Amino acid sequence: MLLFSSPCMKRFFFLASLILPWVSVLRAAEEIPQGLISETWMEVRMFNAKVGYSHITIRRKDDVVHTRTETTMKINRAGANVEMISIESTRESIDGKPLDFFNSVNLGNSPVRRKGEFQDGKIIVTATQLGREQVTEYPYDEKGLMAWGLELLSRKHGHEPGTKYEAWLYSPDFGLEAPTRITVEAKPKESYPWRNEQKEGVQLLTTMHSKIGDVTLSSWLDDNGLLARMTMEMAGIPIEMLATDHKTAMAEFEPTDLFTQSLLILDREIPRDASSVTYEIHPKKEQNLDLLPENGDFQKVLQRKDGVLEVTVNRSDHKALRDAKGHSAGIDLKYKTANLMIDSDDRRIQRLAQRASLGAKNVFDLAHRLRHFVSHYVRDKNLEVGFASASEVARDREGDCSEHAVLLAAMGRAKGLPSRIVAGLVYVPELAGKTKVMGYHMWTQFHLRGRWVDFDAALGESECAPTRIALMTTSLGDATLTELGLALLDYIGQVEIKVKKVE
Repeated sequence: MLLFSSPCMKRFFFLASLILPWVSVLRAAEEIPQGLISETWMEVRMFNAKVGYSHITIRRKDDVVHTRTETTMKINRAGANVEMISIESTRESIDGKPLDFFNSVNLGNSPVRRKGEFQDGKIIVTATQLGREQVTEYPYDEKGLMAWGLELLSRKHGHEPGTKYEAWLYSPDFGLEAPTRITVEAKPKESYPWRNEQKEGVQLLTTMHSKIGDVTLSSWLDDNGLLARMTMEMAGIPIEMLATDHKTAMAEFEPTDLFTQSLLILDREIPRDASSVTYEIHPKKEQNLDLLPENGDFQKVLQRKDGVLEVTVNRSDHKALRDAKGHSAGIDLKYKTANLMIDSDDRRIQRLAQRASLGAKNVFDLAHRLRHFVSHYVRDKNLEVGFASASEVARDREGDCSEHAVLLAAMGRAKGLPSRIVAGLVYVPELAGKTKVMGYHMWTQFHLRGRWVDFDAALGESECAPTRIALMTTSLGDATLTELGLALLDYIGQVEIKVKKVE
């Protein structure tokens, strides 16, 4: 069974839930009472189908303000329904200084939880999954705000047409190395669709300027300054959020199938025995892509003046590489050590790695044996798992391309092979009733003889054909799931890919 999946779809919905608090609490300035300050229920829709809801509350207790956002969404991935539940809460001082936060994301398996504290000029973050903890410290930039701080800023500036201002946002899922810049602009009052009727309201444009690219939301406020409707388009997929009541928000969902939406149709077939393929990536929008595919040991990227990207991918010849010179002594420790998702120090993973590596003659043979083992060990090939850690995959033996990738990476590190995860595109001759397609995929790279070499446990390839385009690589130690998803969002529905040359 083909294990192709769209990993950014898993993170795409989480991104949608994350930005709700930015615009959902805007209202005219007033005395801040004790107890419940505001409560908002949102219905989340895609392609005119209701896929979930979000519930946002802001409460004051003494001089501390508590903000909580809970979002539930359901999507259909090639017939498999996946439920995403996220919870994000913050505690901030009455004047908007962040004190601590909590974040939990459950994508069909054990949730990943993050707790953060702001103290002594630092942000101390503890991430937990399946009882395993990882503590990371970041420097605290005092200009960085969270939900209540942004609310206070919106009260200060108001939303009269022509109003413009910027702020800096701290969010655990856009990275905490530094706050992310956002800009807000109030447009003139205009007519907007509301279910089956038209209403009028002030439009706000809120843009997040992330290191991966910009994300813009359009929102419309009613005459009381309350959020009525919000829209955004990511990866060519329209999202609409409507303010509603509790009963309507909680009513039955209609999961929409986004699996086939992310497939790219090529203009020609690629034979499995190809040694080199040059692709042309044509952006549909006028400006250049925010994220370029990565140059690597077997992939070279050329950006032409007309905005088209030429990506040449070569097959890795293991026989020739065995005699190559090079070592992994200078590779960053993050590719060698355990982290929350690639928990290579887990006892079960270490036992599996030892078992799989018996009889290995060299590092290439070792990597192949590990890949072969993982391809067969993950016996339940399904799209119902959100994004599991390596130890979860070792325990449950199920998942799609991302689960295969993290388990293989962890087993490699357990045997001393530096590893990283690749998010990108892969070619398959036929999928979901379509032919000559490329779709979003994840696989593993090992650093062998001085080079990063592809191994794909999901598709059962050790000497990988040049049918993959790497868009982003990560150790998963310092990149969040949202960042990994954002790396792909710029491509879904926004590019056309042509095959220029096959050798």
